[in-house]
Amino acid sequence: MIEPVVNAVSLHQVKKHSQLSLLDYFLQEHGAPTTEAFLTAQRNFVQSCAGYSLICYLLQVKDRHNGNILLDSEGHIIHIDFGFILSSSPKNLGFETSAFKLTSEFVDVMGGPEGDMFNYYKMLMLQGLIAARKHMDRVLHIVEVMQQGSQLPCFHGSSTMRGLKERFHMSLTEEQLQLLIDQLVEGSMRSLTTKLYDGFHLVPEWLKIFFYGSSQFLVKVWN
Repeated sequence: MIEPVVNAVSLHQVKKHSQLSLLDYFLQEHGAPTTEAFLTAQRNFVQSCAGYSLICYLLQVKDRHNGNILLDSEGHIIHIDFGFILSSSPKNLGFETSAFKLTSEFVDVMGGPEGDMFNYYKMLMLQGLIAARKHMDRVLHIVEVMQQGSQLPCFHGSSTMRGLKERFHMSLTEEQLQLLIDQLVEGSMRSLTTKLYDGFHLVPEWLKIFFYGSSQFLVKVWN
């Protein structure tokens, strides 16, 4: 079963065709920052970004380049292509090291790191993690059932279930969870690998093949 995502365009297409920053694109599509249309689109962006950030962290969703993230006409962020989750990553390199994708352009749309909407984003993530912890046992059970006899690479490795359970942080208080969210957000904002990964998907295919071959060679030599 396939559900189409209507009235949406990838961030890659936004950047390629408009030649604008994400904030400037929002201003172009929704009007000045004080208008109701912009504020509604901004809120939609923040709320959807918070939800996907939390999901990407808990399930370790990878391959988050701009071609796999859509933006709809109402300002919502929509992630697609969940081929790499839990213990799997593209080429098994584990290149994406940030907890989730949060670029400086995302933060600009939210009004900057000192803005009210950015604080709202972090508050939503905290509330979401608190809510998710109530369902941890159910999530773990579903993954455990799917893991039995599965040949999917995302279920390989003895640390898959342990890592998933640890990311719910059941032993932390609400105050400690807030500090954790702040750390995850700060680390994701400053992630160099996020910037490099987006850049990597802009290079020609033959260069990607060369890069992958070289990286595999270096891994073998190092080991």
